[in-house]
Amino acid sequence: MTNERMQAAIQELQDAMVVMAHIEKRQSEILRSHTEQLAEIDRHRLKNEEHRHRIDQNLAEITEKLNGLIGYVSGQGPNDGLKQ
Repeated sequence: MTNERMQAAIQELQDAMVVMAHIEKRQSEILRSHTEQLAEIDRHRLKNEEHRHRIDQNLAEITEKLNGLIGYVSGQGPNDGLKQ
């Protein structure tokens, strides 16, 4: 291999390494961003679960009160008529 061809091969390898370094840097940034996004999604999921739990509790309380009111209006005691 001549000296010129050797220098060209070395330059080509150096250029390839620079490109690979840029690709690796970009991939690291993307991975970091995705990790942050997943953490944010998880925080929202937990918040949503807590909110849904409160809604379910409120719905159960409303249902119980409504059943008591229906029983009262129909002449039954609050725990007499409707079974869940």
